[in-house]
Amino acid sequence: MRVSLRAAIAVALLVGFYVLAFGLIGGLLALETYALINRPFVGLKLAFFVVPVVYALVKGLISLERRGQVEVPGSLVTPAEQPALWDLVRRLAADVGTRPPDEIRILAAVNAGVTEDTRLLGLRVLKRRMFIGAPLLTSLTEKQLIAVLAHELGHYANKDTRLGGVVVSGRNAMLRAGSHMNAERWFQRMIAKLFRGYAKLYLRVSQAISRRQEFAADRFSASLAGSSAAASALRELPVIDAAWDLFTNRHLTVAWELGYLPTTFFDGFTRLRTSPELHEKLEEIRQDPTDPDRGPYDSHPPLQDRIAAIEAMGLEPESGWGDRPAIELLADPMPLLDAAVLNSLVSDADQKERVDWATLGHIGARARVVRGTERLLQSAATAMNQSPSLTTVLDALDAGRLADLGSYEPGSRDAGARARREMARGEVLPELSALVALAFSDAGLAHWELDWLGRTTFVTSSHDFDMADHLDTAVADHGSTEGLRGALAVAGVALDYRPAN
Repeated sequence: MRVSLRAAIAVALLVGFYVLAFGLIGGLLALETYALINRPFVGLKLAFFVVPVVYALVKGLISLERRGQVEVPGSLVTPAEQPALWDLVRRLAADVGTRPPDEIRILAAVNAGVTEDTRLLGLRVLKRRMFIGAPLLTSLTEKQLIAVLAHELGHYANKDTRLGGVVVSGRNAMLRAGSHMNAERWFQRMIAKLFRGYAKLYLRVSQAISRRQEFAADRFSASLAGSSAAASALRELPVIDAAWDLFTNRHLTVAWELGYLPTTFFDGFTRLRTSPELHEKLEEIRQDPTDPDRGPYDSHPPLQDRIAAIEAMGLEPESGWGDRPAIELLADPMPLLDAAVLNSLVSDADQKERVDWATLGHIGARARVVRGTERLLQSAATAMNQSPSLTTVLDALDAGRLADLGSYEPGSRDAGARARREMARGEVLPELSALVALAFSDAGLAHWELDWLGRTTFVTSSHDFDMADHLDTAVADHGSTEGLRGALAVAGVALDYRPAN
């Protein structure tokens, strides 16, 4: 079936959705009116069915027309603030044959896209927005960014199909079908199923159109940026996504709960993405990119198929595009990109204390170590009836209470005394080592460093930190903490140390 015919059918289905809904509403109201005129008593009883069903139908139509009062994400950039970026987007829109967006917003996400505020299931467009991910601006070249943006604008290109934009917007609207229904009300649940069934039909019919549009949008991408840049951009997206996921999960918010954020964001991301320890892993992703799971109605063909098709075109880029970093399109980029990240976090993010990356890594690593010592400190405090501190732990060991410092797994209370000591020793030794490391750190004699893989290294400035033998002796049967106490005193570590949260 030709794509233009499929597109026409898809648009007809959009129109048919309203015809179906208003037809049901009109038919039910006509039936109710007839009953009230000719058989009032029957009409009153029928109203108990008609009114809630009509209400559900109207509510369902509203759910398609309204996205809800959701704040538009991203940092808005105006032509006056970022003239080079706007000039590029306008030129690309003209080249692909569509109108430029009304807004450009920078997102803290590895994504780019064009969306429209629409009515009538996408048949009427109110506003068009372009979203550009800040990680893309810091990671792609200008040609690669052109390839990405040309692809997104290409979805709305008249050269492909004049109905293409309607199909895209219609798919987005159909995915909201029944979203505002109350599943606890049987009539709303019934109408929601009706709407979703119709939506599935539309999504199935339009899926082939959308997939062809992806390939058509890729052709725009390759024709403007060149096949080499367009293919390399597709290969780079999973790489940037993996790096961004690592950055946000293990670095950006490593000390969030303690009230800290880095002073700047994207210098850290750039250092992570280019770090030697990550090179091999990111290169594997680059050479063998995979598709994310976008659900059963995803319109994207397999990434490898798209790359192969683009490379097969062998197209050269339009003249005038550069190979400079895409970030050079922006005037004073770092405040804008950092603001996009800050805006993506919860509302109290601007209340966090800002520290450099080295301090942030130390704070986050220290917090994890503190949590790992809480059990030992509390067990020692309970065993000795003293306040939890390093001294209390050492006193408990000297008193022969090693077994009491271990946690009791099911069945361990029935174990013999020696077995209980052995089980406790396996827990207490690493926890006591961590407690001593914390004491050195808080005395200013050591700190933790966090590498870009998220691994921590304990770095000491003291030559007296080799405590392994003293720690082993402290937890040994008939052992003593005398050597450990002496070594700590020589190093200048207070024995009554207790970690502060």
